[in-house]
Amino acid sequence: MRKASELRSLDSEQLRAEEERLRKALFELRNKASVGKPDKPHEFKMMRRELARVLTVLRERESARVASA
Repeated sequence: MRKASELRSLDSEQLRAEEERLRKALFELRNKASVGKPDKPHEFKMMRRELARVLTVLRERESARVASA
């Protein structure tokens, strides 16, 4: 799990790629859970939080860009 400070050092394209990766991983976990009991149920929470961090950093950049314009 990455910290927000680590995510802020990435550029926007890398953050978008990370967002896509996390969304796909969550989708796969949900599919596995629908078939049976997931191997590591704590991964849901970890991935959701990491996705939230990525989206927060992207939103901060968007807000800063709009405010400076």
